[in-house]
Amino acid sequence: MLKNISILGDSRAFDTYYTNNRYDERYGYDKTFPHRWRRIALLDQSASYDVIHIPDHFRSGTVQNNIIRLGLTNPSIVFVLDGIWESLLNKNHFIEFVEIRLRALPKSENSAIDLHYSQSDLVKLFKEDQLSVSPNQFGERARHIISYFRRRKRQVVWMTLPVPPSSYVGSTYHAGNYRPIHGWEECLAALNEAVVPIVTEYGGHVLNLTSEMGAVGGAATALIDQWHFSTAFHAHLANRLHDLTRHLLSQTPNDGHISNQYMLGGPEGKPGDDVVIYDGDPADELTVLNGLSPSQILLYPSELAQTENPTGNERAEFERQSLR
Repeated sequence: MLKNISILGDSRAFDTYYTNNRYDERYGYDKTFPHRWRRIALLDQSASYDVIHIPDHFRSGTVQNNIIRLGLTNPSIVFVLDGIWESLLNKNHFIEFVEIRLRALPKSENSAIDLHYSQSDLVKLFKEDQLSVSPNQFGERARHIISYFRRRKRQVVWMTLPVPPSSYVGSTYHAGNYRPIHGWEECLAALNEAVVPIVTEYGGHVLNLTSEMGAVGGAATALIDQWHFSTAFHAHLANRLHDLTRHLLSQTPNDGHISNQYMLGGPEGKPGDDVVIYDGDPADELTVLNGLSPSQILLYPSELAQTENPTGNERAEFERQSLR
């Protein structure tokens, strides 16, 4: 029986739906790495897995919805490609920051606030976790997804944000009509720095897309605008992911593993010894997780209850990203 390898990705895992006449290269879904990768896997007689692409652009509103979409496929390995939305800063983020600071000022005639603004100031505030989007929030969002599947002994591969050189930033910016601010590459790097340690501490795997971008000739070859991939990069990633998956597949549970019964909720009745129920501080869950045997999984009491599909503002409703 084929094991499922599931991808949760943002717009970089899709075709050039933003396309217009300014693009030198345009392509359909058949040229994307999820489709190319699945074709490679199905043609490889030695492969024992199938590739499932979750087509939601991370627009399901809440991290719980993202987990549900992945969990429904019962994945042996989860690949995550995310982070672009969090990096798209503009002046409105600074205005929001100022409004919050103003409301927090004491009611005194001597109260004051620094209203100095520049793009470099905005990048600095972002890196210091002072804005409504921040590396820390991004890292915590990632932690929920990584923890959920690692506690069920599934493999997780985080695909980092490829960080282009500053000379490339702003050179071609068709996607979403967003022109990256000066220092945008620092924002991408900050998001990576927030997530990579989390992936590592949970025993997950990191695919460094900056290094992979260099393997095909750099940003000008790997990208068709500021962040969407070229067909050459999609082809490169498809082969790279196939090799990585074949390496990791032996480290995933078989059909009889207890995790298959508890991917979303669980059967009625009291769980057996292989299901460890944890009701402690989430900050300490790694200590317990690292002490489990290969046959055991770690669940929270709430995860045994009926599956909830919470609603929330969709990230698809993110404001238009044109530079203001």
